Amino acid sequence: MRQQCLKKTLWLLLALFAFISFALGAIDSGLKTSATPHGIVSFEFCAFTSSCEQALSQWGPGGQALAMLSLGLDYLYLLVYPGLMALALLLVAPRVPFGLMRRTRLAAWSCLAIGLADALENYALIRVILDESGDGCGVWAGLFATIKFALLGLVLLWLVRIVVQYALPGDSNST
Repeated sequence: MRQQCLKKTLWLLLALFAFISFALGAIDSGLKTSATPHGIVSFEFCAFTSSCEQALSQWGPGGQALAMLSLGLDYLYLLVYPGLMALALLLVAPRVPFGLMRRTRLAAWSCLAIGLADALENYALIRVILDESGDGCGVWAGLFATIKFALLGLVLLWLVRIVVQYALPGDSNST
């Protein structure tokens, strides 16, 4: 019964993930300039390239409003994508060997840190937009974005590994 509830929640989170990803992608297309060639992701690291003020200038008020919309929607997203990954890890965990169970649960708990780093990064980016400067808060945004992406990469690699190795249909390791 509990497993069925978790699977339904996983599907709900997957649907929300797809919808929000599409919306963020649409918003992000309006944020791509020479200072932010990768949209909001470029802006996350603007303090490291000393391009925060240039990005804000190129965006103008309309682009800054789009960036704020993106960051606001990302607060919902940062609940969805870490939750989706953590739930997927926890659903696969019973299929992994005992020796890998601890790492799998650690990866699931790491999703909380990913969400927290994303939330702190968003707060710092909002401060950059409101203060129209990359000083201070821009560096914090870049630092939290680095932590977020590093942990995200590690968790996704682990998730793909255990899903491929232990959870795919027809796999001799799955039960």
